[in-house]
Amino acid sequence: MCSKVRVLCWVLTSPHNLYKKTIHIKATWATRCNKIVYISSEVDTEFPTVRVEAKEGREYLWHKTRHTFQLLYDKYLDDAEWFIKADDDTYLILENLRYFLAGYNSSQPIYFGRKFKPYGKQGYMSGGAGYVISKAGVQNLAEIAFKNSKLCRSAEYPGGAEDLEIGKCLENAGVIAGDSRDKLGRDRFHPFQPEDHLVPGSVDKGFWYWQYVFYNTSMV
Repeated sequence: MCSKVRVLCWVLTSPHNLYKKTIHIKATWATRCNKIVYISSEVDTEFPTVRVEAKEGREYLWHKTRHTFQLLYDKYLDDAEWFIKADDDTYLILENLRYFLAGYNSSQPIYFGRKFKPYGKQGYMSGGAGYVISKAGVQNLAEIAFKNSKLCRSAEYPGGAEDLEIGKCLENAGVIAGDSRDKLGRDRFHPFQPEDHLVPGSVDKGFWYWQYVFYNTSMV
């Protein structure tokens, strides 16, 4: 059953990182996606990448992300039931992701990730940890939120907090911010490097993360 869960993976990358970071994704976990799309500001036909209309730099992340979701809706919506966003320094274990998603219906507008709590009633998912949205969620995003500037900022809005902005748009479009923890309350999506999650005390209690994390926990 898990093997039937179709996942499209899309990676936010750049010309600078393509052959330094993203090439390692291409050689490893990307091979286990049903479809992989590398998003950049330039076309590289050999890699290959898909160009979206946005400049590079953190201040243009929202531009890049919103244009990507429109692209997914326009060209790739029927290629998968789930759409996961990753950065070019993210590592995904697709077998675990499919096992988790097999318990949900992609016709329900829902998304999952490491949930943060500020700036919204239902919270939003950390961009650094990656987040996965159902097919119905992508449809709601494009058909409801993107068509109303009161529900979702335009692609021209400057800002680097793409995860927060997409979280607001999804909430306003009726997409549920789901709980991705396992039955023991352990998180499945992780925003930091592995040692920060494995070594107790690695993340100082004064760090911003502890004010942002949605669920009460002593673990990173």
